[in-house]
Amino acid sequence: MASYVIDWQLAFFFVFAAVAVVAAVGVLACRSPLHSALCLVGTMVALAAIYLLHHAEFIAFVQIMVYAGAVMMLVVYVIMLLDIKHEEELRSRLTGTKVFAVLLGAALLLALLYPLAARLTGTAGTMTAAALAKTGSVEFLADQLFGPYLLPFEAASVLLTVGLVGAVALAKKKL
Repeated sequence: MASYVIDWQLAFFFVFAAVAVVAAVGVLACRSPLHSALCLVGTMVALAAIYLLHHAEFIAFVQIMVYAGAVMMLVVYVIMLLDIKHEEELRSRLTGTKVFAVLLGAALLLALLYPLAARLTGTAGTMTAAALAKTGSVEFLADQLFGPYLLPFEAASVLLTVGLVGAVALAKKKL
């Protein structure tokens, strides 16, 4: 009789990855913008669980608090404030955009599959085990965030602020 050892971390990774993929497909498949936003929250929670499996507790916490919490709350408020009655009229005008979206999606899929193909063929990455172990720490994240990535970090914060101001401006027009 053969004995099998189950790697629970790998099993949970596949479970959470499947949940993330199903929820991401739900974002695209749902006709209601509110349901799409809720599926996006499911995707973000599944990603946070994957971060926990990789011992990146701080990044998982930030994923839940910032993205699944604050940002998605703003998205849901904007969806509820906007009037989405002209959706069918807009869909009839987007035929050329669908072709572009399919081509862009195929290009992104190829870009995502390239590292997987490199791993399956045996070419290894440049990360050592010691460097990989420290990447989830708060100190490493702070060094990277406020060092070489300070400008993109500030640009993202300005972009979120502009989006919030735009949502308030659109909501004030309705009132």
